[in-house]
Amino acid sequence: MQSSGLGNCINMFSLARTCRFPLLMIITMRGEWEEFNPWQVPMGSIVDPVLELCEAEVYRVRVPGEVAGAAERAVQHAFGDERIAAVILSQELIGKKVWTK
Repeated sequence: MQSSGLGNCINMFSLARTCRFPLLMIITMRGEWEEFNPWQVPMGSIVDPVLELCEAEVYRVRVPGEVAGAAERAVQHAFGDERIAAVILSQELIGKKVWTK
């Protein structure tokens, strides 16, 4: 999901946390490096703290070489420990979004 969609999931996190079922999220960031759309910045700036408040294990990836390791750790945390885990792919990693008309 995109980081802006995280705000729509907050209520569901309480269910995953209480029932201890695995939840693995792969989140592509908006509102960070080279963001052209100011509406993306507010949610983008609080993704990590929101996830941490929901007791999610957060794995932030900034360079391509870290993706596989972060994903493996997140899978183990989510499915091995039956918890919430999120791999966050930074906007620097996925590249600058180009607006075309």
